[in-house]
Amino acid sequence: MKAKSIAKAILADHRRERSERTDITKCFMCGYGVVYRGSRFCSDRCREYYVEGNTGHFQDWLQAKITYQWQDGRPMRAGQRGFHINCAHCRKEFESLGLRCCSVECERLHRDGVKIGKRRCTNCDMAIPTWRKGRRVSSKTRFCSPKCAKATSRVSDTREAVLSANT
Repeated sequence: MKAKSIAKAILADHRRERSERTDITKCFMCGYGVVYRGSRFCSDRCREYYVEGNTGHFQDWLQAKITYQWQDGRPMRAGQRGFHINCAHCRKEFESLGLRCCSVECERLHRDGVKIGKRRCTNCDMAIPTWRKGRRVSSKTRFCSPKCAKATSRVSDTREAVLSANT
């Protein structure tokens, strides 16, 4: 073919009117594009799978979404194999597969009722460390970290702003 005939064929293709087919639909089960022929499924296999009670294409809303949450309504943070919770004894966060304590020692101490002598943060209830960066932490320390101290000060600042606005 010569260049002129190729160019002529391309122009003819561009000028041709394209009609959209109205009989093409998606399979109700798998979403595959098929020509409608009286059935909303592309094959017998898709029809049988749907009849067994499985959901079709874009029908996730039929499946109940399972969300795990604490008793107070907060969602539980999922890990790779379990959920992240705080140890019942030492309050350290760990990934639990159904256990309440992070180690055998903590479980034994928790079961025996031994109290940890550590002080607790007034903001997040975590244990305040005895040593931080090689120095002993003061007994007057109320927070486990500067982050908790800032969070508490932000909350108290907003309360004071609301109280001063109301008066």
